[in-house]
Amino acid sequence: MPYVRALCVVFLLEFGLSLFFSRSGFSVITTDEECSKPLAKLASNPSKNTATPLRPQGNEVQEKYFKVIDQVANNLQGKEEFNSPMNWRRITAGMGLPGLDLPKDVGGSEISAREMVNIFDYAGRYSLNLRDIAGGGHSRTLIDSTNPEQREIMRQVAAGKAYMAIAITEPDHGSDIAGMKSISKKVEGGYRLTGEKKYNARLENGTHVVIFTQADSSTPKQVKLNAFVLPLDYPGLEFEKLEAAGLKGNSFGGVSFDNLFVPEKYRIGNEGQGREIFSKHFTYWRIMQTAAAIGTANRALEMTADRLITRKVYDKPLAAMTHLTQPLGKLTYELKMVMKDLERAAQLYDEGKIDEADEIATAAKSWGVEKAHEAAQFAVKTHGAKGYSNELDLFERMTDLSGMTIADGASDVLMSSYVRYIYGKPFWDIPFGKKKKR
Repeated sequence: MPYVRALCVVFLLEFGLSLFFSRSGFSVITTDEECSKPLAKLASNPSKNTATPLRPQGNEVQEKYFKVIDQVANNLQGKEEFNSPMNWRRITAGMGLPGLDLPKDVGGSEISAREMVNIFDYAGRYSLNLRDIAGGGHSRTLIDSTNPEQREIMRQVAAGKAYMAIAITEPDHGSDIAGMKSISKKVEGGYRLTGEKKYNARLENGTHVVIFTQADSSTPKQVKLNAFVLPLDYPGLEFEKLEAAGLKGNSFGGVSFDNLFVPEKYRIGNEGQGREIFSKHFTYWRIMQTAAAIGTANRALEMTADRLITRKVYDKPLAAMTHLTQPLGKLTYELKMVMKDLERAAQLYDEGKIDEADEIATAAKSWGVEKAHEAAQFAVKTHGAKGYSNELDLFERMTDLSGMTIADGASDVLMSSYVRYIYGKPFWDIPFGKKKKR
């Protein structure tokens, strides 16, 4: 009987996928051979026979969503909508992709961080722009909120109807969140917000924005932050449009506000709790974004391996040149080690050990994304002029990964933070601490 039940579950899953995609105008992948085709149809793939040895191996739940990603990617390939996270979210909402890591009471699936890591890795194999297609994204800043309106926002995100931007970086402050100049002053019934955010993604694509400010209760010894969630059409928000070098799937720009009144109901958490909300969210977010970066780089390495075998120089494959095969092996191993660390960090996060998870995530995001960028550079160079052309997307991968070394915590600042974790607070206070008055 258990065997019969299992067959029924598989049948229902396949039937559900078929029904969903057929009604959406998609064809359904049904065989193992066909399942390998989406990557083969990528513009970045040098041949239909390219092996995929670095593809993550998932459990039943993960493989289900790998298949959803394959299917949508296959149908959007070559279209402008391919790089649009909001478009992906609308298409896949019926299969639960946007709500994977959101609570069940808002329409999510509550998939563990440990399971989400491999889903982000898999999405990143297609493009780093797909780092935003799975899960609640920045709506997870609301995950501990009991505010009914904020939980409704998460419900809209899970349904593919809402998408969250986040505004932290300012013209003169980025990873140094304690130095931000934006401020929220407590007044009767709410707050007055004044400040300018810049170099922020998703402000044109999204429906809501999470804004972090200094709390007016902050002191030099104890910096406190407030976090607010506002609809992007909230009166008084002024937007600036910028152009980023990569990660074109999301917009890039800034938002400013001057003495803007915001009712207290828009604050996330308690007064002065913004730093705690930031830390918990970005521990998770850095784990997932790094996993997507590893997927982006791993696909570039698979293409490079194919190039080394198929491309000949002086009647011999490039693989005869060991100065090319050696870095291929080294980079592959290093990225595998980063993924092991990410999986461990995700497991700790699931266990509620946020500080331990953050220690690993901090180093993995810093060193791992740098290695992913190095791998993409290596892939471009190995492909020569073809790698530099738009015939492949390798240069795009390299550019996107360059942006990721800055986004969500710059590599050098995060490594300094990791040194503090291991060797103690003096290693942070010496370069970054306030000078004592004599």
